[in-house]
Amino acid sequence: MSDDIRSLVKEHHAFYEVSLFYLVSEERPVGLPATTTRVQAGFNVDVYGVRTEDNEPAIPPPHEYALGYAELQKIANRISQHSSDSCFLEVIGFPSTAIIDSRNHGNVEAMIRIQISHERGLDQPAGPAEQRALEEVEEQLKTLGIARR
Repeated sequence: MSDDIRSLVKEHHAFYEVSLFYLVSEERPVGLPATTTRVQAGFNVDVYGVRTEDNEPAIPPPHEYALGYAELQKIANRISQHSSDSCFLEVIGFPSTAIIDSRNHGNVEAMIRIQISHERGLDQPAGPAEQRALEEVEEQLKTLGIARR
């Protein structure tokens, strides 16, 4: 494991949060009212890094963001290779976005998302495969020193 990523995690007080990922579909049959269906299709694992100096730019330097993104992509690829039941992991970057954390003194944060879902159909809920993938992602993040908030 690279010392660069561990240094980055430590320097920017990296942490993660887990939320449910929902798919929403709407049907509009002719002559009938629309019906909406909401299905929990997986999980979002949002990994944050905090701007630690007031003189740092609001968005992270591209090389630091790229390093974090690449490491999360490696994790997602490793877990995807061993997952079953059409479980799908996608790393989603927001490199030009700064998040202001109102819960924590207005800290400026950067975020990268790992979305865990499936390809079994829009009407199918998340199952054991997505739960196992979430557990593996969390374990990998912990080995990097990234704690859950």
